[in-house]
Amino acid sequence: MKHAAILWLLLLAGSAGLPAGRAADPTPPPTAELLTLKDGRVLHHVKLMDDEGGSVVLRADEGLLKVAKNNLPAGFIAVDTGPAAASAVPEMVMEPFNPNLPPEKPPVPPPKPPAPAPRQAQPAKPMASLVYKGCSIISFQPKTFQNVLGCAEVVIRNDSDSPVVILPRDLVCLTVDGGRHGGRVIVADGIPPIMKRREVVPSHGQIDDVVTFTDDALEFTGVQWAH
Repeated sequence: MKHAAILWLLLLAGSAGLPAGRAADPTPPPTAELLTLKDGRVLHHVKLMDDEGGSVVLRADEGLLKVAKNNLPAGFIAVDTGPAAASAVPEMVMEPFNPNLPPEKPPVPPPKPPAPAPRQAQPAKPMASLVYKGCSIISFQPKTFQNVLGCAEVVIRNDSDSPVVILPRDLVCLTVDGGRHGGRVIVADGIPPIMKRREVVPSHGQIDDVVTFTDDALEFTGVQWAH
């Protein structure tokens, strides 16, 4: 009797543990060799990875994809049409990595606007070489006199055998804008400077005087005879 009772207890324990063991076995996730979604996409070798309520995560040859349950064909998985499905996030697709894809080209920067051409310096106009009464203008350079800005220091040489009288109006200055200004006063260097209405250039000699043309500052391009 004692041995029979022990055997009966062992059988009872074995029969009671069998359902529990079967219930603990995990249910394999749904798979499919070919799965056609309702939006027309076809997936190959599909396996369910995760159930997120309104959507599922699938692994396929096409990559790891997140698919809304209402996009799955009937029979693949039970579709929940409750509030969780309605509030599911939009579908997101993760593209598989392909090592054979060419590297992305860096964006091409927009072309830079052409730089403005450097302004070419205007060639200096040659100084007038005309001779007036046997006198030539040898050189000139801008120079101010007191509050008169439009002045020039002019060197005049007399190659004739006689002294020559030069008046301020015998000289004109040329400016970069094409203007011409006649001489007004001749100023001889001295202490104090001597303002003259006329100047005498000695025979085979020269003078170096300041000639005033205008009170305003000028950009000279030349000084020549007015005649």
